[in-house]
Amino acid sequence: MERTIKFGTSGFRGIIADSFTFQTLGATVRAIADYVKAHSVNTPPRVIIGYDPRFMGEAFAKDAADNLTLHGVDALVTGRDTPTPVLSFYVIRHNLDGAINITASHNPPLYTGVKFTPSWGGPAMPEETKQIESMANQYLAEGSLFGQPDARRGTTEIVDPMPGYIDRLDDFIDFKAIAKANLKVAIDPLYGAGRGYLSAICEKHGIKHVSIHETRDPYFGGTAPDPSEANLAGLKRLMADDGTIALGLATDGDADRFGIMDRLGRFIAPDYVLAVLAEYILSTRDFDGGLGRSVATTHLLDRIARQHRREIYETPVGFKYIGKLLMEEKIVFGGEESGGLSIIGHVPEKDGILAGLLVLEAVARENKTVGFLLEDVYKMVGALYAGRRDIELDAESHQRARALMENPAPLIDRFKPLQIDRTDGLKLLLEGGSWLLLRLSGTEPVMRIYAEGRQQTETERSLDGVQELVQYVEHIV
Repeated sequence: MERTIKFGTSGFRGIIADSFTFQTLGATVRAIADYVKAHSVNTPPRVIIGYDPRFMGEAFAKDAADNLTLHGVDALVTGRDTPTPVLSFYVIRHNLDGAINITASHNPPLYTGVKFTPSWGGPAMPEETKQIESMANQYLAEGSLFGQPDARRGTTEIVDPMPGYIDRLDDFIDFKAIAKANLKVAIDPLYGAGRGYLSAICEKHGIKHVSIHETRDPYFGGTAPDPSEANLAGLKRLMADDGTIALGLATDGDADRFGIMDRLGRFIAPDYVLAVLAEYILSTRDFDGGLGRSVATTHLLDRIARQHRREIYETPVGFKYIGKLLMEEKIVFGGEESGGLSIIGHVPEKDGILAGLLVLEAVARENKTVGFLLEDVYKMVGALYAGRRDIELDAESHQRARALMENPAPLIDRFKPLQIDRTDGLKLLLEGGSWLLLRLSGTEPVMRIYAEGRQQTETERSLDGVQELVQYVEHIV
């Protein structure tokens, strides 16, 4: 079977022992070595390698290190599974040429993958991944997974980026205010690479906490390590049984995404967390710049930006675009509806650990639940209600979906949009600030439908309407 290496919005992923093998890893890492040597800021080039708790993580990381050193690149390997944002921090702090994380992030346990972070510290941009992807597939086709070794062999060093990262967070979080509020938090890293991080931070700053799922489990408890409402049932039970917990904080498999539950054990969707934190950051930090969001993320951020006379930047889906805006200091805060955010001065990579701490600070300083903070946002800029639906497509419905996006006349007839936006997918801007977005996944037979309306019922009608057209209307093929 032909193996094709393809980088999606966040790296190359595949099922272990199927599309992700030592062969596809070898070709990918050799291509990364070539890319790094062509763009290195160090002589010799230096790259940090991490992994998440999935099956074979250490073995894949060692193989990647051996491949890099064969080609004259010094490899710094983490001594345990490590979050993606922590690797990003280490790249910037130590002026490295990049990072490789062996991870499939929030995907199910049968998957693993490669995330590449270039020297600027954010997710690799399309022009970077296209070069790596092209070289990797060439090496795979040729069977030249390692190639000729360089005259100089690179060195291998075991490093621990955790202490430096935790200390760095003191520059961004008001831990004194959190400790003074005397709140108790619940932590759920979902067996992922974030294990021990939030707990260690709470220990350092005297914050009361309890935690679950801190042990290593390559099967993530039998589900995907995605901090969605469905996957945080354990965190919800913990909060209900305890009765004294003010906030629940969760992170995904590589700790770049966040999940939040308020005092009542209610899951707060990422869109609403972003709105609360955008308002909080602009109100409490002396930062100069705008707000950034992906095309699929709540327009509450647009309204908050206008309220503060700041600019709003819309990007395609993929945190790399927001990361670039942060590096260019155009924005002070940026986020995606899928549960990623960062702030200016921190890493240009989404960080679920930072996100949870920012929410904890906001709750502590304002003495309000996340739900009440969201109500304050609604009082200031008006309410919007976000929704998303993923539709699995067979061959027939996939054809209808693609035809609908290329010729959206049925959508226009039904929704009467004021404007059409093709930044990423097909977005219809509707009356009163409502909108809907259609995107086809590049790696799965799935259409993602996003909508935001002035009432929850309006959002559901929009999602239902698009799904009906995709699944049942024949004439658009």
